[in-house]
Amino acid sequence: MNKEKSQPVGAGDFLGREEGRRRSVDELNIKVQQTQEVLLDLERRKEELERQKRQLEELKRKQVEFEEGQAVLVEQLTRGLALLERQAVELRRELEEVEEVRLSFSEQLELLQGLDPTTWTPESLQQELGKALATVDQARTLYSRAQSKIPILRPGIVAKEVRVSADTEWEEKPKRGAFWEKVASGFAYSLPGAILLSLLLVGWRFLEHFVK
Repeated sequence: MNKEKSQPVGAGDFLGREEGRRRSVDELNIKVQQTQEVLLDLERRKEELERQKRQLEELKRKQVEFEEGQAVLVEQLTRGLALLERQAVELRRELEEVEEVRLSFSEQLELLQGLDPTTWTPESLQQELGKALATVDQARTLYSRAQSKIPILRPGIVAKEVRVSADTEWEEKPKRGAFWEKVASGFAYSLPGAILLSLLLVGWRFLEHFVK
């Protein structure tokens, strides 16, 4: 009786199985690599989206800042412009008033300085003295009215302004400061003083002329 001998596995079958295993491993590696590439691409897309989100948020912040700043400044500038325009009108009116008073002072001062009692004759003394007194009264009334309109002419304010001006002048020019301080202080009351001196001068020269 012949015993059947076991047949050895063929080399072809072994190689076939090995080739199949290698293909499976290669396919798996390819899938893993593809998956990794997909994940990397998704990560890049995520980072890009986050970057775009930050940009949009920054643009939104700047837009809000611009709109709020624009609204506030438009309101402030509009209100400020209206205030400045009213102030400019008021300053122009005050300047015109000051110029008008300055011209009146100049005319009255010229009239007062033009009074010369030495040219009066005994015959015209009464008439000339009446005119002189009328001129003095007119200048006094003008000055009083100007004080009510222009604060700088009021005695207390004048003295304060003169002191400030004199102090500044003394700091800049110490040798001349004391002199100009006295001049400025005297000028604050020059017109009323001129009126009084004119009256005294008229009386004195009249008496001197009459005695002679």
